[in-house]
Amino acid sequence: MIKRIANSDKGLMIVSLILLLSGLIMVLSSSGIIVEQSAFKYFFKQVMWAIISFVLFAVFLSLDYKHLRKWPLRLLIICFVLLIAVFLFGKSINGAKRWLNLGVLNFQPSEMVKLSLILALADYLDKNKSKLMQISGLAPCIGIIILFCALIAAQPDLGVPAVIMAVSLILLYIAGANKLYLSVIVAAAIAAIAAGIITMPYRMKRLLAFMDPWNDSSGAGYQLIQSLLSLGSGGIFGKGLGQGEFKRYYLPAQHTDFIFSIIGEEFGLFGGLFIIIMFTLFLYIGYKIARNAPDLFGSLLAMGITLLIVVQAYFNIAVCCGFVPTKGISLPFISYGGTSLMFTSISVGILANISQQKISNYQKMQFSRARF
Repeated sequence: MIKRIANSDKGLMIVSLILLLSGLIMVLSSSGIIVEQSAFKYFFKQVMWAIISFVLFAVFLSLDYKHLRKWPLRLLIICFVLLIAVFLFGKSINGAKRWLNLGVLNFQPSEMVKLSLILALADYLDKNKSKLMQISGLAPCIGIIILFCALIAAQPDLGVPAVIMAVSLILLYIAGANKLYLSVIVAAAIAAIAAGIITMPYRMKRLLAFMDPWNDSSGAGYQLIQSLLSLGSGGIFGKGLGQGEFKRYYLPAQHTDFIFSIIGEEFGLFGGLFIIIMFTLFLYIGYKIARNAPDLFGSLLAMGITLLIVVQAYFNIAVCCGFVPTKGISLPFISYGGTSLMFTSISVGILANISQQKISNYQKMQFSRARF
């Protein structure tokens, strides 16, 4: 195992480890106040999920990524069944039914859906690259993406579908899909998101609160205001680890969706910039691995995994900073949550395995048409 890790991209290993350790530290700092009788409750749970996640990382690091091509259809079927099960038996938290209670874990199927869709999309685009200029070649993958995005959006959850759609469209572009058709799909996706906001009063309320949070400071705008105050109070250097005040019952979801705000409060501007730089480095490393993958499937899979993690991270940070409307979406590696950490680790394991493969000049010529 040590040899396999050593043969993987060292930058990927270092950045992932830094983000994971940062997450464990911040989960401890941000969640200690939630359960007064056990300040370490969430931290110990996250450590347990980190250990399990490392095992999963090791498994997928050792598994040749080419073998994953046998899985897409089976995984999509499992994901579909799990999403239906959420509607029937799911656990509702804060008005959203996104989890299945498995006893030791509240399992969130949408985390599995994200990775499964990217795997299926990479496989499909590789096998059908000659058909991507035709609508008949794009229709099957677009249909599958829309189906799963619709099921997740009905939970309700618009954050994950937005990430999935953004990453999928970038992969379609990279694979060489018709630009005109992609433009139409982008326009349709924007229209669908707008319709999803307009037709749901609470989403419209959130949008209005995003535009002017102080107009409803004790209602829809409360979370964003507290996030901005938490970030701003940290100044340049922060108040110090554990010294944040807004996690003390002022800022909701301080150990999950808004953990970046606590980072800004306790470590200041430099702390926030450090996390952003780490994810930007992750993007560069993932792009480099995708460029050097031995086949188009590996390139698309590596780029898809990288974008899934980085786009979600930027989305979460943008929410905390008030750049986009508030959505319940976690910060990869850092936010508390077993499902997210496990599938992020699986993704990094696959990415590390791809980085071990060597590419020949002939193979570079074979898929040089990809828009990298």
